[in-house]
Amino acid sequence: MRRMLFLPLRRLTLLAVFSLFLYAVICPVIHSRQAGESKATKGTSTAFYPNNPSGLRQLLDEMLAAARQDDHTKLQALIREAEIPDYENWFTTTFGREKGESAAGSYGETLQKDQKDFQDLLIQLSQLEGEFSIQKVDTAKKYDTLTGPLDEYIADWKETGPPTGQEVQHIAEFFFIEGQFRWNNIVQFYPFQSGKPNSFVAAKLVKRVAPEYPEEARQKSIQGTVILNVILRKDGSVTVQNVAAGDPILSPAAIEAVRQWRYEPSLINGQPFEVQTKINVVFELTR
Repeated sequence: MRRMLFLPLRRLTLLAVFSLFLYAVICPVIHSRQAGESKATKGTSTAFYPNNPSGLRQLLDEMLAAARQDDHTKLQALIREAEIPDYENWFTTTFGREKGESAAGSYGETLQKDQKDFQDLLIQLSQLEGEFSIQKVDTAKKYDTLTGPLDEYIADWKETGPPTGQEVQHIAEFFFIEGQFRWNNIVQFYPFQSGKPNSFVAAKLVKRVAPEYPEEARQKSIQGTVILNVILRKDGSVTVQNVAAGDPILSPAAIEAVRQWRYEPSLINGQPFEVQTKINVVFELTR
């Protein structure tokens, strides 16, 4: 009878010891996991912005809010998150080797400085009354060497105030890559510049190559002007984006010639920057 009572008590004792062991081992793990989850919740995480004009406006509004709150740490983080990942490979894959390598070089060369300038611009905007507006770009029409679909947006700013407000200012271009908006620092608009007089110097053509008149156009007496959308690079070279207007028989000769043109680059406060512009190439038959 005594043995029968003793055995259950021993089992109860062992069970109690085992329970204390489990409590000592498992509870710290649960507590640590909960603490980690709480920390992750409080930390900065990349928000999701849909791939449309409204999504980009939400991102820019968040950047602007950080600037207005003097939260420069958050503002810098948001700008860094807008970097193009593996940009050298992305540019060459998206635009082809020739244009891609040139664009990637320009992108990476001044990225850190450009990010600081963009931060300063947002801080300047935070001191104004206004709002962002976003336009989607027809990339199939804009670029002639795309290897696949590309979503691109132009962000504008309009300052409000009496009596009629201000004109719209271009702020930046963004691509949508791998689920996020990525700032294209290659094209900069430099709005609200308040530098010294003559701080801006326009690009100057220093080498012009005349196009070869296509024989087919000559035989058919085709004349006219080809208008090209181009980027004048920091090194003075010219990248032709696409043909804005012109006869398709004349266009290839215009592109081939303009690619050989060279410029003294545009300058802002002595620093070269790239410019999107148009070049007209006139074809006229001589008699």
